[in-house]
Amino acid sequence: MFRFIHLLLVFTLIFSGCSSFVDADRAAVVFSQAHDFGATAIAFSPDSSLLVSGGHKGDLRLWDMNKKAAITELPAHSGVVRAIQFISSKAFVSGAEDGKLILWDGAKIKTDRSLSPVSSLSSIHGRLISGHSDGWLRTWDFNLKELASLKLDGPVIAISSHLNTLAVGLKDQIMILDSNLNILNTLNNEGGLPHDLQFSPDGKTLAAGNWFTLSTWNVATGKQEIHPTEHHGLVTSVSFSPDGREIATLGRHTDSAIRIVNTETFQVERRYQAHELCGAMVRFSPNGHWMASASDDESIRLYDLSKAYNPRSAASLY
Repeated sequence: MFRFIHLLLVFTLIFSGCSSFVDADRAAVVFSQAHDFGATAIAFSPDSSLLVSGGHKGDLRLWDMNKKAAITELPAHSGVVRAIQFISSKAFVSGAEDGKLILWDGAKIKTDRSLSPVSSLSSIHGRLISGHSDGWLRTWDFNLKELASLKLDGPVIAISSHLNTLAVGLKDQIMILDSNLNILNTLNNEGGLPHDLQFSPDGKTLAAGNWFTLSTWNVATGKQEIHPTEHHGLVTSVSFSPDGREIATLGRHTDSAIRIVNTETFQVERRYQAHELCGAMVRFSPNGHWMASASDDESIRLYDLSKAYNPRSAASLY
């Protein structure tokens, strides 16, 4: 038993210490008990005035970004919330492992649909797109009337859209489709599952997290590049800044820290304090003023990007 404990301690120090004990800045606002058993998904409204978060127990919370305070808590799903997608300044859709899609008008449910477990959501050309862990890809109008569906060869890991183009992340490839789910191209994927696949704001680049690395694809040529990161485990979530000059990465295993890298050099520009438990999702606000992160430690954190970056030693962060 002593040998096991010793090895576990060594493992923890080696693989988490490097990331958690470097100089880093901290969040401006911390909602420490946002979701029991962990916060799993977040999304900003298009005007950046509202943040919606989802939790492990299927609940949603609405946050006022002007007041930095909770508006309301919404009992929603019976499974883990995996995705939230705004379709207007107030209306959004939540998707969860219970297989349910719920259309919300603010805090009110307009309608819902029960299907297979939802892994991801996006919108394209006036349509909602849902990805499912059983391999189905579905399109909906904004009243949740199903328009089309496509069965893929394997679980949908993540989806992202830009204008009329949809990217779908599968285990071994990235599929590029149009708004009618016609396949336009297929990109090779090396390095593992494409976690949190995201288009850049100009639509020229795709990015996704892998174990220890960040992958990017040139959409026009299909070329993939794999970039090392400072994370000592899975890079579970990525987010492009609105101007496309930076990518935020969030670690899940061992470090749960946030890094912001330059999209030209892929060098780290800013480091933010690690969550106390595994990271779940990171997102820039559309106006570029804020960044938010969600974690298994039950918290939602807000980072004020309008203020000067102020990294401090690990001891001073606590």
